[in-house]
Amino acid sequence: MSTQLSTRRVDTPMRRQRGFNLIELLIGLTISLMGLAAVSQVMMTFSKKRAAITQTLATQDNGVMALYRLERDLAQAGYGFMTLQGCSSIGNGTNPTLSPLPVSIGDGGTGADSITVQYANSASGIPGTELSISGGYTMTTSQYNVRSNVGFAVGDRVVATNACALSTVNGPCAGLCPTGTLLTSGVIISYTYPSALAASANAGYLANLGPDGSLISRRYQVDTATSALTVGEYPAFTANNLVDDIVLLKAEYGLAASSTGVVVTSWVNGTTAISNTNSNRVIAVRVGVVARSSLRENEVIDQPASITVLPAVTDSGGTQIGAAVTYAPPDTRYRYRAYSTVIPLRNVIWTR
Repeated sequence: MSTQLSTRRVDTPMRRQRGFNLIELLIGLTISLMGLAAVSQVMMTFSKKRAAITQTLATQDNGVMALYRLERDLAQAGYGFMTLQGCSSIGNGTNPTLSPLPVSIGDGGTGADSITVQYANSASGIPGTELSISGGYTMTTSQYNVRSNVGFAVGDRVVATNACALSTVNGPCAGLCPTGTLLTSGVIISYTYPSALAASANAGYLANLGPDGSLISRRYQVDTATSALTVGEYPAFTANNLVDDIVLLKAEYGLAASSTGVVVTSWVNGTTAISNTNSNRVIAVRVGVVARSSLRENEVIDQPASITVLPAVTDSGGTQIGAAVTYAPPDTRYRYRAYSTVIPLRNVIWTR
């Protein structure tokens, strides 16, 4: 007996496949765009804030650096020069004459001032070794006859107050001494100069300004074309960029009431005439700089219409001894910061 197997085909119904319709797609796309717009807005705001912070920090760095460089030089002003106040000017051969002033301010009116700073850096001697005619010591056309030449070396640049001319020590030696030779014996210092100085029997001082290159005479000013604080060295004072994005430099003398005073009683700008006859009243300088951001932004920046560069100063009794100096930013799409400081001229005060 045979068994026949039969099979039955079973059809399984397929599930119906269904996707997004057009309305759902549009709704999803709209939500995605709204989220993207929100993220983009956040990123743009963050980018603007970061750019503003970066520009502000850069402006602060430039302002602080400019003040640091000025303060470092001004703190040395007058070293080696304080015995030369009897000279109205100092001859230097065919070069321009030197001023005996530790600090000179060139007034720029409403614009930037200039500051010229002078000091010596004698590594070998004592500024202000005395010249004297007592005991027959005189100054000839080729020699400074002094009480002692200790501290002077061959090659040192010196100025005598009774000659008011810069000359170079070259002896005493048999002929010319090697540069740097210390002069520790005898009382004669021979010198060289482009032309012989006139002989003098007047007493005075011999200021040792140190070896060649140690005489510092620098001029700080603002280059309006490049918006940079520049510095130039005597004799040409060729300007070289020192700190970028500095648009204003203002300075004032702090005057004592007398040549022996040690307290500032008034602050005056560079229009006040300072010469060798009244320079000993200048015992401090106050300096202000305005730094500007390097990037001009697309929108007007919310900042004061007038920035105080140098604040008003009053004495202990409430009397104003220095007026405020302000600056109106000419372009409000830049960021501006003002910084100021008061710098005592310590080498002047120490001579009191």
